[in-house]
Amino acid sequence: LDWWHADRYCDQHFAQLLFEPQDGEQASFSKLLQSHHIRGSVWLNERDGVLHKPKWRRDHIVPVLVFGDKTDTKYVKVLADFPALPAVTACAHLQWDARTQEIATIFSYAVPAFINEFQLRGFVDEEGFVRFALIVHGHHSPYLPVFRADGQWHHFCVTWQQENGTWAIYADGKRRASASGLCAVGPSTPQAIYGQGTFIIGQDQDSLGGTFREKESFSGNITDLHIWQKVLGAEQIEKVRSCWVVEQDLVFGWSSDALEIENTVGEVTAQFLCPVFEVGSSGFSYASCLQALPFICHYRKDAYWQLKKAQLESSHLLVARVNALAERTVIPENVFTSDVQDMNLSVAVGALDVLATVLREGETPVLESSDLLAVLQLLKQVSDVEVQEGEELEMLEQLGQYYVEVTELILEEQNIETWSSVSQVISGPMAVVELCDRMVSHLAPLLTAGRTKITIQHGNVGLRRVTVKNMWFGYGS
Repeated sequence: LDWWHADRYCDQHFAQLLFEPQDGEQASFSKLLQSHHIRGSVWLNERDGVLHKPKWRRDHIVPVLVFGDKTDTKYVKVLADFPALPAVTACAHLQWDARTQEIATIFSYAVPAFINEFQLRGFVDEEGFVRFALIVHGHHSPYLPVFRADGQWHHFCVTWQQENGTWAIYADGKRRASASGLCAVGPSTPQAIYGQGTFIIGQDQDSLGGTFREKESFSGNITDLHIWQKVLGAEQIEKVRSCWVVEQDLVFGWSSDALEIENTVGEVTAQFLCPVFEVGSSGFSYASCLQALPFICHYRKDAYWQLKKAQLESSHLLVARVNALAERTVIPENVFTSDVQDMNLSVAVGALDVLATVLREGETPVLESSDLLAVLQLLKQVSDVEVQEGEELEMLEQLGQYYVEVTELILEEQNIETWSSVSQVISGPMAVVELCDRMVSHLAPLLTAGRTKITIQHGNVGLRRVTVKNMWFGYGS
């Protein structure tokens, strides 16, 4: 499977995608895999887990502009209508070419009244740091060190506002420099950055949209440039750094369709890479996350035995009833080998409807361990549903209703001992709260200007006044 589906498969089977073996264990681990006829690359989990992202991360493929050498010809023009900017933030990912110590212009924005209206320039100092300076209305901040000229990708943001001429430079999520007073245009009050100008990446404009000089041009790679008509806070800059686009007040969003690219500027696309273990060479490397590779789900030993025991002692009555009522396999008999399908909204609603009906009738009031695990497995699948834009809102609301009802039915008091019997696999009812939390993120489309709160209640369990807000890792609720 691809990395995302592999990660999800393991999670839905109460396991985790394998973490990289510790130093010293690699060779024996490699031998073990080879004895099971596994060759080549297998997916690994990332210890810091930043890859566990919603769908928008998955196919985030970006154009990267390649400015090979300093020239007076290579430029890229941003095709956007710029309003007047009393406040501005510009951010991008950048790979600096450290072969030269001359000043390089990352971008320049010019208007007829002021050729140097808004500009970012940099150079490599003797200590090997890239120093940036911001120019607004022809006024120049000092050159200050922002990141090492180490050939790696770095993320930067620059912000400025008309009020007091306050400015800041961020690199890799941290504020590296800030001050005020970058604004004074004569004795009058500070002016906003003028609108309707020409924005050029990679060159300093000495006349509107032209007259470039090789000495001041940029060389290196740049991608994911975004411009907002406001000052982003540190938390939003951290989001942007993780490729989350803050939509509000966005003046320009990165896209090759919105760029006029001079034909000697190179263009490549970049996409996310995920970690793999190379069986045989016992080394680690990275592969495109969208590749289909083998993977291994890792169980803690005691969790594995509890799952095995639940499976062996099961009467499979609940599973049989649910599947008979649905006239298809809603819940597979075997918790280990069940396939993980990507559910769509209507399949998820149908599955929960049938399950709720069987649990509600409660001919077996006390759930068996295997029943509880099967229900939790289904809840995990439902909370991973990817809701498409324009789905029917009634169906979405129904999903929430059934989800809460099933949750309430498995949390009934008579099931306390069943919960204890799978305590190594599922760390108690809080696991259900986490699943509800994941599911709630799908209910965002139900909240509108006219409807700012939702309450979904069943018996003792409810989601009250749900508010869903975007966070760096996808959502918070």
